[in-house]
Amino acid sequence: MSDLWVRLRPLLLTARILAATAVLAIFRHWPLAIFSLVLAFAIWFFVEDVENPRIEATVPGEDQAPIAVEVVNVPSGFIVGEVMPIRVFVEAREEDLDDLRAADFKAVVDASDLRAGDVRSLSVTVTTERRDVLVIRPEPSTVEVAVAATVSKELPVTVMITGELPAGFRQGLEEVDPPFVTITGREALVESVDQVQVTVSIAGLRNTQTFNAELVPRTSDGSRVTVTLDRNRARVTVPVEEAVLTRQIAVLGGAAGRPARGYAITDVSVSPSPIEVTGPRELVEALTVFIVEDADIDGAIAQVIESRELELPQGVSASIDTVFITVTIDAQEGWRTLRVVPSFLDVPAGLAVAPGVYFVEVQLAGPEPDLARLVIGDVTATVSLAGAPPRFSRHNPEVAVPDGIEVVSVAPLWVELIDPSQVESEEDEEEEDDEAGTAENGESEEDTEGNEAGQ
Repeated sequence: MSDLWVRLRPLLLTARILAATAVLAIFRHWPLAIFSLVLAFAIWFFVEDVENPRIEATVPGEDQAPIAVEVVNVPSGFIVGEVMPIRVFVEAREEDLDDLRAADFKAVVDASDLRAGDVRSLSVTVTTERRDVLVIRPEPSTVEVAVAATVSKELPVTVMITGELPAGFRQGLEEVDPPFVTITGREALVESVDQVQVTVSIAGLRNTQTFNAELVPRTSDGSRVTVTLDRNRARVTVPVEEAVLTRQIAVLGGAAGRPARGYAITDVSVSPSPIEVTGPRELVEALTVFIVEDADIDGAIAQVIESRELELPQGVSASIDTVFITVTIDAQEGWRTLRVVPSFLDVPAGLAVAPGVYFVEVQLAGPEPDLARLVIGDVTATVSLAGAPPRFSRHNPEVAVPDGIEVVSVAPLWVELIDPSQVESEEDEEEEDDEAGTAENGESEEDTEGNEAGQ
């Protein structure tokens, strides 16, 4: 960087000195500087006029479109007829003439003084924004303008559809905005308009499309009419949809009847569901669900599976035509309390179970059908009396039940153990007392009979 600065520094210093010298010379000799500047411009203009002189000509050329004349300040309620276009005589540089077009000029006539039925020649005023072009005169300088009273009429917008949709698609009812337009113009032209058309093409469409298209007033034979419309364009929405529709539809089914006692329905299903159906759009869209006949489960104690044929609308097809209803049936859980006569084990030597009624109260749980089928002997209870004292004592019985049955609770059992010899002596005493009582009763009866006989 320092080397580059060393090389450029002499050049920069030289340029600075030359610039300062030039400014100082102009300041000291400013009359001569101004004279030189004017002389330079004069020489430039002289050369320009020699090489590219200004000439006069009529534009646009014969091979180009003429300038349209705009009628301004037309009184309200009136309309002007078609005005003949013009050309313009101008002065411009020779090289610029070939580039001038009708769009470079604006031609207008003032119709503010005209009345209905007037046909008058009006002066044309032409202007241009090209600064190097001078407008000399329009050719012709006047144009004929005819004025007539206008009438209006409201007509519906008619949509013309062209083209064809791809196979498998169809067109719905189109919508147009605005649906009506007002046309204004000469009475004869307005009366000749039969309809206002908007044309759209639906060729190749596969979905709904909105168009922004031109409104065209036409006669009954299709000819275009020149009138004024309050709207020049309309929005046309053309619904396009598939003619054939495929959807997933659910299949529903149930169960009829009641399962056997102690059993309950735990699930109902239809398989397959949903199913795929295909058919005309209006038919498939109307389908919400298929309902098939319920499966008969009256008295059932196990799963029930039944097949059903689908009833499809005519013209609609399905991926399958048979479904299966599966009804799952399981035994209900229940409770049952039993009183079981126990068996006593491990009775201590020298003792015996005191006479009486013993039973064990057992609460069971399990499937209701299994509980209902229990009989005497299916549930057993044993009581171990090992180490029991010779009096009342509390014991926890052991209970055995069939498979599938659950023991919820077992009530404790109080058992009295006694000495068997005491039981026998008490029984002997009771027998002697019974015999003595019988004998006494016999003597009394004999005395009674003797007394009765003596009497």
